[in-house]
Amino acid sequence: MPLWKLWPVAHPDDSRWQDHAIWKEVIVRADNAALARQLAARLEWDPDEPPSGNESLPFQSAFQDEKLYWVTQLSPEEAAALGGDAGEQGVICAVPFAEVERERAAERRY
Repeated sequence: MPLWKLWPVAHPDDSRWQDHAIWKEVIVRADNAALARQLAARLEWDPDEPPSGNESLPFQSAFQDEKLYWVTQLSPEEAAALGGDAGEQGVICAVPFAEVERERAAERRY
């Protein structure tokens, strides 16, 4: 099963984020790009969070918006470095954007 990489393409200040968490990089094992987006959406969904306001639409993840995240299949070399094609579908790794920013800030201090 192929590995897919999702990464943000919209600026962090873009209004389309609508308070969604921004992930710097998400690697997903899935049959296709559409399924990879759906599996990545599980990172955002909180079943215990009540809807706010008069919402009639179901939960919509930022991962499902191609203007926020792009998705591409990893090359065989990149996939091999992360564990290849073996295993069940799902999120392999996810790096929050805030974590990357904290690392950069720490590097600037030294």
